[in-house]
Amino acid sequence: MLLQIEIRILKRMGCMNKDKTYFDNKGISTRKIDNKILFALFITFILIATATPIVLAASEDNVVITFDPNGDIDIDVSLASYNFSSISAGMWANSSGGYFTLYNNGSVPMTTEICTNASTDEGNMSLNESGVAPGTDQYAIYIEDLDLPNYLNTSYFVFDNGLNPVDSKTFDICLLLGTNLSANHSWQTTTIYFRGSIS
Repeated sequence: MLLQIEIRILKRMGCMNKDKTYFDNKGISTRKIDNKILFALFITFILIATATPIVLAASEDNVVITFDPNGDIDIDVSLASYNFSSISAGMWANSSGGYFTLYNNGSVPMTTEICTNASTDEGNMSLNESGVAPGTDQYAIYIEDLDLPNYLNTSYFVFDNGLNPVDSKTFDICLLLGTNLSANHSWQTTTIYFRGSIS
């Protein structure tokens, strides 16, 4: 009802044309003013939007790293063999004075692991890994003077830590035969294995 009254008043005052565009007292169309204001606001919004980074939603990203390790392990043991000669049952025999030398010829610090086989190459005697006195036809091997002196067993065990590149350590090998032998065995041969890894 109020709207109809307002339209009638505007028609009588001559302030409204056929397409219902309103004019102010100076005869300027208010619709044109509204369009100019909206256009100016639109341009302002575009300028702000282009200058301001907008995060529309949470996202994730990652970085993939590839690299080529530069360093090598080069283990060397000298001398390569030792002859204990005649050994009495139940007695220790050993090299002395740091007879063997462990070398790190690589470029990074090295951890040294050592193991041996379960029996002699001839198969007449077997390795006692327990660290207690060997039994009949058994033998035990002990490494001394490295960081972790110990009895050898058939799997690799750490005997030395952090041997620096171009460095060396001396050590000795000890052999213990069991108190009893089932026969007067011929010469027996066994092999000790050394493995270096990065400390």
